Amino acid sequence: MQNNFNIKPIISLCLAVLAIFGAILVLGKILIPFIVALILTYIVNPLVEKINLKFKIRRSIISFIISFTVFIVFLSIPLIMIPTLIMQLKSIIISTPNLINMFNTKVLGYINLKYGTNFTVDFANIKALLLSDFVNIYNNVNVFSPLAKNSFIIIEIIIYIILIPFIMFYSINNWHQLVKFFDSLIPRSYIESVHNILHDIDTILAAYLRGQISVMIIMALYYATVLNIIGLHSGIVVGALTGFLVFIPYLGILTGLLISLSIGFAGFDGIQQIYGILITFAVGHVLEGGLVTPFLVGGKIGLNPIMIIFALMVFGQVFGFVGVLLALPLSTIAIVLLRHARLYYSKTKFYSDK
Repeated sequence: MQNNFNIKPIISLCLAVLAIFGAILVLGKILIPFIVALILTYIVNPLVEKINLKFKIRRSIISFIISFTVFIVFLSIPLIMIPTLIMQLKSIIISTPNLINMFNTKVLGYINLKYGTNFTVDFANIKALLLSDFVNIYNNVNVFSPLAKNSFIIIEIIIYIILIPFIMFYSINNWHQLVKFFDSLIPRSYIESVHNILHDIDTILAAYLRGQISVMIIMALYYATVLNIIGLHSGIVVGALTGFLVFIPYLGILTGLLISLSIGFAGFDGIQQIYGILITFAVGHVLEGGLVTPFLVGGKIGLNPIMIIFALMVFGQVFGFVGVLLALPLSTIAIVLLRHARLYYSKTKFYSDK
């Protein structure tokens, strides 16, 4: 029984993971477009295979269509979403003095009238500070000013927008050759064991990534539609942003809620809209946590939400944004390797001897 289980494949894959860590530390941000492109290629490859087999469309044509679609999506983010959010943030800052007056008169006034109290909050200093520093705040919010001073950031963003779809085109088109190349590096003596481990990694990682993408799309459609229906300014953009951030447990929905409430109070079309925002996010949270995520993702990665946040924070702290991109894939690989190592340990003579 012990002879049928080999520890060498596990050690080899652990060394490969360490080599990836080393490459990340050395190359850093250079790897971002390649990692994003390969992750996206890994996600869409099954769809490419099905289209190629069913409709007999050449893989190069499918690669071009998908890559061009990704290019359009990436291009729309800085051109549409970011300026819209910045405009709303400016609107919030402009409306801040009015919000302070409204809180002071309506909220505190209602409490004092109902309960016979005499609560007062002196906002004079706060308003004076806001008004005196308004110009500085306004200029700091204008993201295009600091970006203009640092042209390298603009060039970097443009390179990512162009390079990721470009890499995707070649990686989708040559996916089988890439797989064969890395497969040829595996020592033939224990290729079957490595394939078994890689199959487990692929099963868990593919289920999680594709399931999470589906969750993000569904929740983005939900938030964008409902926030637009209740009349929130830029509701579609805020809803889409909230949906795309749900892969970070709790942080995504809290970010969307805070942005929505800020926009709602800045425009303040009535307290009904504020109630509508709160109900929208309460229902969305229940819908995501109780139905959509359990159905599409479940426990496929083997990490609870707290562990996912921990993995994102640790990898982000150590490896920066590259670490955030690789946190869940590498955590999945680590979980599978630990499971196989535990299985090996349970079959050793050391474990079984009394």
